Amino acid sequence: MSGKKKSGAIAMFVKGFGACFTAVGFVKATRGLKRYFIIPFILNAVLLGAIAVLSYAVIYPFLQNLVPQGEAWYLSALRWIITPLLLFLLAFACVILYSITGSVLVAPFNDPLSARVENVLTGAGFDEEFSIGQLFSDMARIASGVFRLLFIVLVFNLLILFFNLIPGVGGAVYGALSFASALFFLGFGFFDFPLERRRLVFGEKLKIVWRYRALAMGLGLGFSLITLVPLVGFLGLNLAAVGATRLFVEYMRQDIPEKPQG
Repeated sequence: MSGKKKSGAIAMFVKGFGACFTAVGFVKATRGLKRYFIIPFILNAVLLGAIAVLSYAVIYPFLQNLVPQGEAWYLSALRWIITPLLLFLLAFACVILYSITGSVLVAPFNDPLSARVENVLTGAGFDEEFSIGQLFSDMARIASGVFRLLFIVLVFNLLILFFNLIPGVGGAVYGALSFASALFFLGFGFFDFPLERRRLVFGEKLKIVWRYRALAMGLGLGFSLITLVPLVGFLGLNLAAVGATRLFVEYMRQDIPEKPQG
């Protein structure tokens, strides 16, 4: 086992968390990468704008109705506690929605971006000729992987619901586990690009990313936060794909037999 694989979970989490942010400098310093961001920037801007409108018109009113109303002091105190939590849940729900829809919509652009990053770092060639058929095939494949993992996350959250029955800390334990599973879900989607180039089946991908789950969860958190940065957030999906590919080369690639295409 290499020294990098021996890194502690906290160090790996921090490394994953910073990957989206360090990707900005990497893209600026690497010739030929910026062209991969032009169309995704426009798509991301439209997508985030649509999600913002949806959250304001539909999701926020729904959450607001969950806040208890009334003039009693304890209701005021409860609103003071619950409102920030609901706003956080709204923001995170938007990130999840952005990740799911964006992964499918922007995947045809992130896949070649990821391949180009890997080529720059390792010299490995993964060039494929563009075709409309391949474009829809990629979108269908990404959608299938996203929803399969989402199903696993939902089942996991159902299985840990019993923690809420434990007085005191039960709710906190459930919240922490649920949040961690969401971060893993977010991170997994970006590692899918280099893993798919090896033509690995879903179970093999899940096994590998789970082995490096601290990296995936850190990347998921970093992606969640960078989407909140004005303008830069429009490129959150693309920067996360770059960050995940760099992490893949540094940590995961050594565990997988190379199967370059083309």
